Amino acid sequence: MRFTIREPVKALSAGLALVFACVALSACNDVAGAPPSADASAQFAMRDDANIAGATVAIASVDGPPPEVSPRFRQSFDEAAATRRIAVAAPAKARYLVRGYLTASLIEGGAEIDVVWDVFTPDKKRAQRLSDAIAVKGAGDDAWAMIDDSALNSIAGKCADDLAAYLSNTPEAAPASAALSYAQ
Repeated sequence: MRFTIREPVKALSAGLALVFACVALSACNDVAGAPPSADASAQFAMRDDANIAGATVAIASVDGPPPEVSPRFRQSFDEAAATRRIAVAAPAKARYLVRGYLTASLIEGGAEIDVVWDVFTPDKKRAQRLSDAIAVKGAGDDAWAMIDDSALNSIAGKCADDLAAYLSNTPEAAPASAALSYAQ
């Protein structure tokens, strides 16, 4: 067997190409290209003294549900958001743009819906990632088929709760008592 300098150079070239590909692809894990927040899975508690009217949002998209579920979820979410006083605005006028992602998977005794909400500033920098998992009882081979209207309303309500809690912790959600003290 004859050894040539080409084999180590080929191996080194292939290794470097792999490293560069990994580095390049690692930047693709964020939808908007913005760096993730300090704690991507942080959950927030709803502040009772907050007024979230100033923290307007535009729901840019909700991806994941099948076509027969998607409009029902969106309607249910819109209703849940309204009851939680989430101010929805046109994208050009909103303080935050929100992209939602839902996935369903089979678990023992039913399905689990994993929800991710990416909240972006108008300049498309991710402000926060909210995530949750909601279990739904049922049986079958299709996780989405287990999601009836009652389950969908429950999922939408939990999503609205999570978003409202985050919004109540934004700078725009001035405490209601502070707003009253300025009006006096």
